[in-house]
Amino acid sequence: MKHLFALTFMLLAAATCFASEPEDGPETVDEVRTQSGVDPTRVTSKLGFSTWIYDREANNMQINNRVSLTSGIGKWSFNVRLDMVSLNNVPGHNGYVSGLGNLKTTILNAFYDDGKNALAASIGLSFPTASQVIDAGAGLNSYFSITPAITYTHTINPNLMLAIQPQYAFSLSKGEEYYADMSVFTLRIFLAKFWNSGLFFVFEPRPIYDFYNKQFDLILSPIVGRTLGGGYTLSFLAEIPTKESTIHHTGVLYLLGISKTF
Repeated sequence: MKHLFALTFMLLAAATCFASEPEDGPETVDEVRTQSGVDPTRVTSKLGFSTWIYDREANNMQINNRVSLTSGIGKWSFNVRLDMVSLNNVPGHNGYVSGLGNLKTTILNAFYDDGKNALAASIGLSFPTASQVIDAGAGLNSYFSITPAITYTHTINPNLMLAIQPQYAFSLSKGEEYYADMSVFTLRIFLAKFWNSGLFFVFEPRPIYDFYNKQFDLILSPIVGRTLGGGYTLSFLAEIPTKESTIHHTGVLYLLGISKTF
């Protein structure tokens, strides 16, 4: 019920954005699109902080506090991010236990942009750097993995954008022999709407296929955000799995983030 309430709240907020066009503010639509971080083909430099809450069944919670830094030079950008993870289900411990999570990096090249259509290619790496206690509770050190991706964006009009990003994640090495091989294809499809006032809304249906386990999943993700002026952006996000098994093991994700674009 609480998952349904959260989803309803996000959709109502989005519906409000579409129902009433806000008054024009100091931002241009193009600036809102760039600062929102929604379009991977827009290269920027920014610093961000976000809180990720994974709400699982049986009151098993995981909270990630993430610091992210992106440096953009020309058509290239380099991102590095690190999580501080808190878990309340670590064996042998009472209450929440906190420690470092995995270090992740992404290198991206926005190699094509004709004003209407744009393309960017990226490679992401996930390093098994989680602390021992966090790995014991969440198994974060299972893999050293790589995720190549390519993103296509189409500008429908100055306020509306469609993006498609196929990505494939696989393990370069794994921690133990009994860990399954990682071989996961994800197709991110998102439709984004921007307003001069700084408001933006994104809806992303995300099909995922695990080749090793032969399992299909679909994640629905609404995002509502606003640029606050001075390069600051505030965003809210939910990721709702459509399979009961995913809700049980991974949980519904809620995110609150703030970033500063330079």
